[in-house]
Amino acid sequence: MASHFDKYYASWVNEIPKQMYDNISRRSPTMKMLMKNKKSWDQGGDTIQPAIEYAYASNAGSYRGYDTLNIEPQQTVTDAEFRRKQLYASIVYNGYEVASSRGKNAIFSMAEIAMNGAETALFNLMATQIFADGTGNGGKDILGLPAAVDDGTNVAIYGGIDRTTNTFWKAQYDDSIGSITNDILTQYYVAASRGGLQNSPDFMVAGFTAWQAVNKVVSGRYETHSTVNDAGKMFGNLGFPFINFMGVPVVYDEYCPTGDLYMLNSDTIQLWTDPVINFKPSELVKPPNMDAKIGQIFWSGELVCTQPRANVHLKGITGAA
Repeated sequence: MASHFDKYYASWVNEIPKQMYDNISRRSPTMKMLMKNKKSWDQGGDTIQPAIEYAYASNAGSYRGYDTLNIEPQQTVTDAEFRRKQLYASIVYNGYEVASSRGKNAIFSMAEIAMNGAETALFNLMATQIFADGTGNGGKDILGLPAAVDDGTNVAIYGGIDRTTNTFWKAQYDDSIGSITNDILTQYYVAASRGGLQNSPDFMVAGFTAWQAVNKVVSGRYETHSTVNDAGKMFGNLGFPFINFMGVPVVYDEYCPTGDLYMLNSDTIQLWTDPVINFKPSELVKPPNMDAKIGQIFWSGELVCTQPRANVHLKGITGAA
């Protein structure tokens, strides 16, 4: 009887990673944006080491005729270091022998229930950790947005770089906003827009109180940037409601703390994943004393911000002025 189940599972197992990736990414606007722009780390080891450009080279300038040119090598890049995290969710196929004896439809129904449970568990885990500082479970959790988008107030050392002595590694951060205004939104949006508005935050994520406050601020206000960007179009197509500020969508995410607002630049903050362990299903094992088969879905990676200064975290929003 068990052979029917095993045959079905073997034919379906290769579809699990893509299906789970698609379903999880559609359940949260933040997860959708991060997964859409994910990067792969396949260089081995348990650390992710992105190159960080922290200064402009000074070996350039004007000259005339036979002037000596500056060819001195410049150190403008350093490495940050992030340790990859590992997440899992267990899949439990209960009563699989009974289902096997009843045919393919019974197996499919049982498998769907088991996979939905694992998918929901893994989604809740990832979405919760994205909005946490990575200290959970002895530092084994994802190093989330509160750690990435900080100026050293809460997380002094990020990716092995000390924000106290390296000001380029500080994000735009304010933890006592109170009533939000259009001027405050504009101030921080412009502060994060290093290199021009084309490099500015392209999506914003808010908790419920913050989202309502921003809605009151921008409601009925004429905007120079009246069109929405690609992120806004994507959110709209997926049915996520958003507010338009400076042409940038502000979306509500139930996992974001209620008084928080993040202005995020998707080119600088991304999920880095191990391509081999990206929602990878394990083999199924039957316990000797249970009518069940048990396995896991594994994910390995880390949330990495390569330019914290291009991102904003505003906390303590209580309403609109």
